[in-house]
Amino acid sequence: MNEFRSNDSFQTAIDDSLKAADFFKRLFPNGKIKRILLVNPPDANAELFRFDTAKRGRYTNYPPYGLLSLAAHLRAIGVDVKISNLNNEILRSCSNTASEDDFDFDPIWQSRLRDDLASFEPDLVGVTCMFTMTHLSLKNVCELASETGVPVAIGGVHVSNDVERVLDDIPSASVVFLREGERAFNIFVSVVGGERQVDELSQVILNDGGERLHFSHEAVPDVQELNILPAYDLVDIGEYASHGTIGAFYCFKPKDTKFATVLSNRGCRAQCTFCSVRNFNGPGVRQRDVASVIDELDVLVNDHGIGHIMWLDDDLFKDHGRAVDLFNKLSKRNLPLTWDATNGVIASSCTEEVIHAAAESGCIALNIGMESGNRDILKTVRKPGTLENFLEAAEILRKFDQIHASVFLMVGFPKETMAMIFDTINVAREMDLDWYRVSQLHPLPNTPIYDAMVAQGTIQETGSSELRFNGGAFGKQAEIEQGLRLATSNFAEAFSNIPSDAEPTPEQITDIWFFMNYHLNFQRIFHERNPVKIEQLKAHLNVLADVISPENGFSIYFLGYLEFLQKGTVSAQTIERLKTRLGTSPFWRDRFDAFELAASDLETMVFPNESASARTLSGVAPKMN
Repeated sequence: MNEFRSNDSFQTAIDDSLKAADFFKRLFPNGKIKRILLVNPPDANAELFRFDTAKRGRYTNYPPYGLLSLAAHLRAIGVDVKISNLNNEILRSCSNTASEDDFDFDPIWQSRLRDDLASFEPDLVGVTCMFTMTHLSLKNVCELASETGVPVAIGGVHVSNDVERVLDDIPSASVVFLREGERAFNIFVSVVGGERQVDELSQVILNDGGERLHFSHEAVPDVQELNILPAYDLVDIGEYASHGTIGAFYCFKPKDTKFATVLSNRGCRAQCTFCSVRNFNGPGVRQRDVASVIDELDVLVNDHGIGHIMWLDDDLFKDHGRAVDLFNKLSKRNLPLTWDATNGVIASSCTEEVIHAAAESGCIALNIGMESGNRDILKTVRKPGTLENFLEAAEILRKFDQIHASVFLMVGFPKETMAMIFDTINVAREMDLDWYRVSQLHPLPNTPIYDAMVAQGTIQETGSSELRFNGGAFGKQAEIEQGLRLATSNFAEAFSNIPSDAEPTPEQITDIWFFMNYHLNFQRIFHERNPVKIEQLKAHLNVLADVISPENGFSIYFLGYLEFLQKGTVSAQTIERLKTRLGTSPFWRDRFDAFELAASDLETMVFPNESASARTLSGVAPKMN
């Protein structure tokens, strides 16, 4: 059935088309777009960036997979493309700079961008932005690029989630692509070149001096368009892991391993209220042909020397039969390749058949998205899983020692009480998996939970330039764990003042996160006896203490405990390292006192026994005893 449109709406559409045609004449006087420079901005701005953190290789350095896909599609219609990865430029420069005194964040990326603009002479600059925290960096890049007079287009997850406020803050952006851009971008280029009509523009906003023309027709890539091989020849795909991290499980691979990312399907079946995947990819899951995925992996290994990949999929196991087929075909190809699922998998899909095929094909680690162990919270946030699903998945995963299985947990949901949080802790302990990645809720714009919290007055709408994640290498959580920021001066006392039926304050949530991190991750090490898991824990704790959170007191202590398990003794070096940390950090002394740990435990090799190691702060979590 044709959609009914009033005369007014027809006239508006005609007017917008005429305005767009005039806009293009002014924006592209040559009537063609022959060269496009695609830019990946630095993940953070100069104020957030820490030289010492980058020098340790802590910051993420993902290959620009979305831009590589866009480039392949643009090349297919005859457009010349260059990629300017400014995040990698920053991290590479940091790797090659001996002293912070010789490092200057902004001139590094600015020089690279100016050089690429001058040498390539693009007709259009396209800048992507994945993370809310990258907003200011996006703005800075757009402003510099626009100074040359070249039109600037923006897109990506952050832009799509908060487009009006992004445009309010970045008037230098003349074009905005919403959601997945492969098809929309090609249509745009064809319209500018006169091969297609203006009214065919899709998923794009034209920003003409403040007047915004919206063309909202959908242009979602289909399966055949997803099957295209990313333009890997435009970048040195193997260098990224040399300057930063890719995924959460790099600790399990040798340092010289070349990492890459691959996307086998798009979208997610879930409808979690805190997630923006459906806003960007739409409902449901679109799957690439298995053969095209295997061929891409073959190219990465044989042409680029990649030894490990992280799946970018948000729902890797969506179709059980397809997942098993993919992993079986990967096994038969016999590539020297391992993989992980950092973005997480849905627990109900972790059947024994799927996990067995995953393990055989090179899976070394995965995350399960659980978030909460309270049934009411799971229902409220529309999580696609039950407590039974999580426990069953954990039972299966415990059969496969070679897979390091960790769980995503989240605290700080609206109306979540301490009792509900302890439900999460107790279910997680019953799952008895390898690690728990606890984060604080960070409601993203244009998600149901964000809109509901704004409507309820729980949070206030915040400009994009003011948002900052709690988690991640640039987040507040990292600063707290390193002792750079303290939520409370007396950790134990803070806990004793939170009733079980109370909703913790944002400040208390920070301490709850720390409490959960210890009890779910570190305390359980006292019970570990599996040699395979001990080696995995050692690898993880070494990276935690050396890279993620320098001289993390818990990591050093439990590395000593693992030495004791393996050798019957603890090295003098580990003991001295812990003593130095506790001697120089009031933060860690306070935490060790709260959890009744001491450096002398390593010296005497008298550790808390199994009964004592289950202790908690008095009156806090009676269910955990």
